[in-house]
Amino acid sequence: MRLAAQAKMGYYPTPPSVVPLIKDFLIRSGKGNIRLLDPCAGEGTALKQIGETLNAEAYGIELDTERGRIAKENLTQCLITDYMATRISNQAFSLLYLNPPYDWAIRNDEVSTSERYERTFLRNTIRYLIPNGVLVYLIPQARLDKNIAKILAYRFKDVKVFRFPEDEYKAFKQIVLFGVLKKRADHVEDLARYLTDVGHSKAIISFLDKAECKHAVPSSPVIKNFLFRTTRIDPVELEIEVRQHGLREKINRLVKPLTLSQRIKPIMPLRQGHLAQLLACGMMNGVVFNKDGQNPLVVKGITKKEVETRTEYEDGKEKIIEMDKIVITINAINEYGEFFTLT
Repeated sequence: MRLAAQAKMGYYPTPPSVVPLIKDFLIRSGKGNIRLLDPCAGEGTALKQIGETLNAEAYGIELDTERGRIAKENLTQCLITDYMATRISNQAFSLLYLNPPYDWAIRNDEVSTSERYERTFLRNTIRYLIPNGVLVYLIPQARLDKNIAKILAYRFKDVKVFRFPEDEYKAFKQIVLFGVLKKRADHVEDLARYLTDVGHSKAIISFLDKAECKHAVPSSPVIKNFLFRTTRIDPVELEIEVRQHGLREKINRLVKPLTLSQRIKPIMPLRQGHLAQLLACGMMNGVVFNKDGQNPLVVKGITKKEVETRTEYEDGKEKIIEMDKIVITINAINEYGEFFTLT
């Protein structure tokens, strides 16, 4: 199960037969603009249908490039990136559609010290939802543990839980939970206990297609400087932008040219190795020119740690040795829109 989830990045799209049932549980409240958010949007088909029903703007985030490009066509806007590499206005969305990956967020290659994505996504994306905004949360029933139950009971009211229709439920025993974000968080022990019982299959819950429930989706607030963007640069999109508008115009819009002397004052002339380290640690990110002030490059340095493993034998015994290796990568794009990487 885990290997299959990893192979498809934990991607289990909402079955097409389930989306119309979920739509029927949602009604528009008020005449203002409504924004919807799906932080693991897949191809964006589910949120697109809900957005059309509510006459709402649909925003998505998708890590997979191919699925993300399809989602861009289906949604108002879709960021192709990790949801943690974004800048998004808090309390900006009226509905949070959450069908997170069914897998572990691995820490140090140890499942025992890790956390399920179902809980990670819930905890980290609640902040984007407005008070009285609606949560639509889809997870396998067994993943509704006491920790998730506590989060839901603390932050949400009017919580309703249903099983997928019987045929779809047989596959992964999935449930869909509806809730309304409280204006002020407070723990409700009875609700936490009930949700934990649901996760342990100790509570009777109806099938989605045999239940009746309505949640009103309120209007979204007017936000002057609404943020919804990635903190990472998409090389393909940047190349297109530069070819269309030129690098100098892009420089003026995005960044201010920086010279090395504005950041540091070296005592001795810098060698190439020094320059590479300064770029990689962020001291020279931005726009750089040659010594004549020509040929601008937008550069971004990245430093990451990789672990190299080797096996040695001593007195007939196998010995595993791990060594940390710092890898420096410098990405750049020139005024002709050509993207290249220096390592």
